[in-house]
Amino acid sequence: MRNFEFLRPTSLDEAIFLLQRHGDDAKAMAGGQSVVLLLREGLIVAEVIVSLAKIPGLDDIEAAADALTLGGLTTHRQVENSPAIREHFPFICEAYPMVATVPVRNIATIGGNLCHNAPGSDPPAWFIALDATVTLRGPEGERTLTVEEFGTSYYETALKPAEILTSIRLPLMSANTGIAYHKYATRPMDMAFVGVAARVTLEPESDQGAEVRVALSGVAPTTIRARNVEAALRGQRLTEAVIAEAAALAAAEIEPMSDGHASAEYRRKLTVPAARRMLTEAWRRAQASSANPRSGA
Repeated sequence: MRNFEFLRPTSLDEAIFLLQRHGDDAKAMAGGQSVVLLLREGLIVAEVIVSLAKIPGLDDIEAAADALTLGGLTTHRQVENSPAIREHFPFICEAYPMVATVPVRNIATIGGNLCHNAPGSDPPAWFIALDATVTLRGPEGERTLTVEEFGTSYYETALKPAEILTSIRLPLMSANTGIAYHKYATRPMDMAFVGVAARVTLEPESDQGAEVRVALSGVAPTTIRARNVEAALRGQRLTEAVIAEAAALAAAEIEPMSDGHASAEYRRKLTVPAARRMLTEAWRRAQASSANPRSGA
């Protein structure tokens, strides 16, 4: 690994200034799990590393009446152990044992995960299903994108030069909503070769799907929504047969690749039953949540 200058700004403005000043020679670093690995393997080259660790306020979890906001430097372990996350998004706490290992989750940050945008990563699927947004700040000011818009391709995002992801906003869900996530991987802590997050919101006192969102990871250059599946279920009275028919449409929406973990063909075959399973679970959770608003999703 080549030598580099390590800078520790103490404000967001200073960090943006340093990234802009050093241009392509500089890389921002949050927890460092991804950046250090890429540097060590020679997959990226940097003359300057700008650490964000000393900037106050970027590791907060803030609750409001309609949303939770995660600071970009919030660690996975903070999110996993957050009482607010457990209350409003218990499925995230359920899923976290599938994300890397505890030592990694103690260090790696949620913002760093989104900026790394590795194929098969878990949080992007959760956040797309939740219709979450990210706030980015750079030399041109502040802007907001959906998580779906933020990830653009393999290890690529919509970040502009010298921009920093400062927070992720998770809108709270209505009582008649259920959400479920599961992934298929070589080992539980590995990246998903197929991951599915499904969210179902029912019309009050019915099984009619008012809103459905399905996010797929590991089966395309970036995490995507299964829009045809969503459209087939929106406004429909849900049954297991209706869900199965809609889930079959997922096979035509993906661009799976072959690698050492799974072939493209296997990924395509697995996506349909995985989508059916998660949609069915989300529907059942929505039914339970409608009957008992305190039961969560």
